[in-house]
Amino acid sequence: MVLVVSGCIGLMGQPVLASPAPPQLTVDRTFGKVAGWSIGYSESLGGCLAAASYGDGTTLWFGFNGNRNSSYLAFTNAKWQSLESGGQYDLRMIAGRQKWHGTFTGFERGDAHGLYQSGLKERFVADLSEAGTIKVIFQGRQIAELSLVGSTEAFEAVIGCQKDVTAAAAKSEPNLDKPRKLDPGVTSTGTGFYVSERGHLLTNNHVVEACTEISVQQPGHTAMRARLVARDAANDLAVLTTDFPQKVVPPLSIRARLGESVFIYGYPQSSVLASTGNFTIGSVTATAGSGDDTRKIQISAPVQQGNSGGPALDQFGNVIGIVQSKQVAFASGDVPQNVNFAIKSTIALNFLEANGIEAPINVRMVDPLDGAAIAEKAREFTVQVACH
Repeated sequence: MVLVVSGCIGLMGQPVLASPAPPQLTVDRTFGKVAGWSIGYSESLGGCLAAASYGDGTTLWFGFNGNRNSSYLAFTNAKWQSLESGGQYDLRMIAGRQKWHGTFTGFERGDAHGLYQSGLKERFVADLSEAGTIKVIFQGRQIAELSLVGSTEAFEAVIGCQKDVTAAAAKSEPNLDKPRKLDPGVTSTGTGFYVSERGHLLTNNHVVEACTEISVQQPGHTAMRARLVARDAANDLAVLTTDFPQKVVPPLSIRARLGESVFIYGYPQSSVLASTGNFTIGSVTATAGSGDDTRKIQISAPVQQGNSGGPALDQFGNVIGIVQSKQVAFASGDVPQNVNFAIKSTIALNFLEANGIEAPINVRMVDPLDGAAIAEKAREFTVQVACH
């Protein structure tokens, strides 16, 4: 194996030039773990990354600088206080049977100090990930010996993440803060909510099944185009994406308890009611739907046309269901009183997982929130879905 850096062979030849400036190594969004490595996205570096921490306090980082033609490698440790930000340091590494050295730039990340080298070819990081271990030698002394077990899987995950980021950027407007305004011609509306930081939204299939185009909007923000990713007609679910990152995503709870409070946020009858969103409160009145349908829960919180696809929340802010329908009449002729139904979150989680979307799950009990706090949270991740 030959490790190629910036087009030069790095086998004990001349040191590769250091990066011109120390980085701001931030992790702005996380996408879980792969083989023990944390996968995330750095706004400051404009790309996806993987990180693994070791018992000696060292963290190894690798990722991309905005595109797949330029990658970087970094090491951080709170014990390396002698490293100066912006300083130039010759570093030698032994990766498997291969030896390499280059000039790294010193930088700080919180309480930790580190060493950083950018401008590496993707092939270099790929070769490095295939090595079993990496020994880091600084000023003639080995300062770390790090296992690279699982790094191949992590590298593939970073590649996949970067492809998603690149595809999203290609589909978006040049100014991401000002998405394009939509043409008029809305035929119907519903509600949806974010289920991933990558911009995936969940709603009902019946909200979007007749759409030629779809848009989503939050109060005070410009409408954004959305595209259909997948649908489940049998369970009346659909997942959309805006390709715009989302920072606030609610956790989904895997169980709803009979008698617990339930909170509904959505955009019902927006041509008549407030277009800024409506919030109602009720309780879980049954843990099955009409005809003992175990895919649903029955709720007493008032809902109207336009609430479909919105979140049903418990008192901790977890999503326990997706609002779907209301009972309009009984065969006996009785008029229903707040007999409404929501699809259980477990059904939604299975649907999302089948389509490669990992939604956050939270069943831990913390201090309950009051209605005002839940409404404020729900406003941040709930959108009106418009069908064109």
